[in-house]
Amino acid sequence: MTVDVLVALGVAIELASCVGLLAMRTAIDRIHYAGAGTVAGPALIAAAVCVEEGLFTTNGLNAVLVAFLLAILGAALATATARVIRLRERGTLESTPAERERA
Repeated sequence: MTVDVLVALGVAIELASCVGLLAMRTAIDRIHYAGAGTVAGPALIAAAVCVEEGLFTTNGLNAVLVAFLLAILGAALATATARVIRLRERGTLESTPAERERA
């Protein structure tokens, strides 16, 4: 029962992330949905594997490792992508005076 709920939640989050990717117009907006797809869904699927197989098994440790790597590398890729988008749109990575004022 618990495994089914975790898998269903993980799949639902991945589907919502895909719908968000399709619905958003700008690349910066899409990055947020891609980020959610690399963190929340895999973490729930890894939790389901650990509940079913046990944490300290080959399958459990592999699931945790994959979820961890997806979260870390997904965040790094999102940051790099956002920096490239900003550089192409504005020609610089420096913040504007208005952005500095808001921060």
